[in-house]
Amino acid sequence: MQRYNQLINNKFNSFDLLIIILFSFLPLSFVFGNAAININIFLIDVVFLLYCFHYKDWSWLKSKVFIVLFIFYLFLILNSVFAYYIILENEIEGIKRSLLFIKFIILVFAISTLLINENKLNLINKSWLIISLIIIFDIFYERYFGKNLLGYTSPNYRRVVSFFKDEMVVGGYMLCFGFVSITYFLNTKLNKKLTLIYLLILLIIPISIFLTGERSNFIKSIFIFLIITFFLNKEKYLFNGKILLPIFILIITCIIYLNENLKTRYSQFFIRISAAESTLDFYQKFENIKYIAHYDTAIKIFKNYPLTGVGNKNFRNECSKDIYFEKKIKLSDARCSTHPHQIHFELLSEQGIIGYFFIIFSIIFFLFKNIKVFINTSNINHLSNISYIIVFFLPVLPGAGIFSTFNGSIFWIIFSLCYLNYKTANTKKINQNYNLSK
Repeated sequence: MQRYNQLINNKFNSFDLLIIILFSFLPLSFVFGNAAININIFLIDVVFLLYCFHYKDWSWLKSKVFIVLFIFYLFLILNSVFAYYIILENEIEGIKRSLLFIKFIILVFAISTLLINENKLNLINKSWLIISLIIIFDIFYERYFGKNLLGYTSPNYRRVVSFFKDEMVVGGYMLCFGFVSITYFLNTKLNKKLTLIYLLILLIIPISIFLTGERSNFIKSIFIFLIITFFLNKEKYLFNGKILLPIFILIITCIIYLNENLKTRYSQFFIRISAAESTLDFYQKFENIKYIAHYDTAIKIFKNYPLTGVGNKNFRNECSKDIYFEKKIKLSDARCSTHPHQIHFELLSEQGIIGYFFIIFSIIFFLFKNIKVFINTSNINHLSNISYIIVFFLPVLPGAGIFSTFNGSIFWIIFSLCYLNYKTANTKKINQNYNLSK
């Protein structure tokens, strides 16, 4: 408690400035690529451990969240070693990935400890919002002119790359840093002018994700947007947040009507299903959807190794075997990928039923505790983080897992910020009870 109060009241020193720089650079590291992401997270982890050594603050090692994550970390390592010796001999990549998972565990407590100072967090979120606004503008620019501000063009004319050069992941980026930064400021005390500006930005974020052509991320953004707007009350935000929904629908409808490429992009999936004859079986209806081959392979892998799966990041090594070829699936020859493109199939195929239920029940318990805190605090930023974790685990929708560099890092950043809000709310409650008892 004393250390918390010190961090809240301290003015910025050189150590604080280093923290601000590292966290402010975090969104840009996603633009620069996986190497930059890993270096940034590594530096944050090192700075946090130096902080712990200097202040002799290791209390986080006793927290329930750390204990659960560390138990899962040990499971990952043991499961990868088992896969190395029993299932996929000489495939050591899974063991390396499992050992490096510790970076995400440390990141959770680095964020929830180093960012409890509101002034520090305010500066960091300002930088995140500015970067997100630049990327939003670039998305609109590329959609209209066919190339982004730096001249990058997408390998798929129906998708947008923005500053990510040849990676079509900008929608996933906005799903994280866009919602996080804008809801942070929506949660602060605002005048009427700033409230309207921030609500406008909130409205633009899912629209920009729609323009990227990333269907799965757009659907996820709708969920987050709907949940946030449902809890925007008239007393604080000038008008009921639900009024943003018809405006959002009207804008999306106009864009679809005016842009044939986007119309085709978002309608083709439903056209395939509706056009399919009722006599066709499941595989024939979805034969042109590449993810079906990934899902089918992941299910078959799980059936072969139900308890432990094939080990962390080993789907890519196992999927090429002939036993996973399914002649009913048109794209079965393309069944191999770095991951099955669905979080539940990834966990089941690589971690088995043991790892799957451990992480799913842990996430459910974590969400339950955080939802209880949100009910008491009405913190819109906390709600945004909770919503992201929920949509991350939505079944059916394609997406990457919690171990990859890009999507995995985004997930653990959101998880860490959610835990930060949880800790902050509980600490304030303890302080209030203490003051009342004096």
